[in-house]
Amino acid sequence: MEQILIIEDDISLNKGLCQALKSDDRQIFSCTSLKLARQQLVCFMASLILLDISLPDGNGLDFLTELKTDFPDIPVILLTANDTDIDIVNGLELGADDYITKPFSLAILRARV
Repeated sequence: MEQILIIEDDISLNKGLCQALKSDDRQIFSCTSLKLARQQLVCFMASLILLDISLPDGNGLDFLTELKTDFPDIPVILLTANDTDIDIVNGLELGADDYITKPFSLAILRARV
């Protein structure tokens, strides 16, 4: 079963993502901070991580670097309002598998997941 970890501090967006991606063959775990994300990753192995960059307790890009060191095989999709070319290239060079800028279409997100 696919297990997706959503790390997004906007509670309404977090809930919307959980609903949009929920299916019978997929478990969704969500958290609103990096601290909670680290705790989740101790409990289960995600098959995909959706990661916001601007989080209340740290920078998602720094966490991306950690993830790619500790869990290099887990794909990470960045979901962020940071939409300049420099931001996108930086995120991809740090190891993100995809970079989706907010606001985004749920249909496009589902296709990329």
